Amino acid sequence: MVARVKAVLRRLQPQADNDEHHVQLLTLDANSFRVLAAGHEIELTSVEFQLQQVLYRQPGRIFSRSKLMDQIYQDQRIVSDRTIDSHIKKLRKKLAELLPGQELIHSVYGAGYRYDPQRDSDQLKLDHSA
Repeated sequence: MVARVKAVLRRLQPQADNDEHHVQLLTLDANSFRVLAAGHEIELTSVEFQLQQVLYRQPGRIFSRSKLMDQIYQDQRIVSDRTIDSHIKKLRKKLAELLPGQELIHSVYGAGYRYDPQRDSDQLKLDHSA
């Protein structure tokens, strides 16, 4: 019984194994604003890189538009919440060039956005086994 409880708790908490999976999927280079995956790289704008970095650091967490704006625009400039939507759209397009067929950034209706590469990896496994 104790082993089962520990196993459930391990699944609920971020693990080093999960982090290694994320690092293998994407690597962020903060010095050059580049994202690397599958032997390819793309350059992002400063805002796109900051957005990806915020999402990447906490995979699975849902970030509201306002929370993302607070994280990215720390100078408290006034921007529309739709600005985040525009940046997400451009970021998704660039990530799709690196990893075609995988959607890494998911929209959560009424809540915001979530970076969840594990979800797509699981989906790909299901698609290949079917």
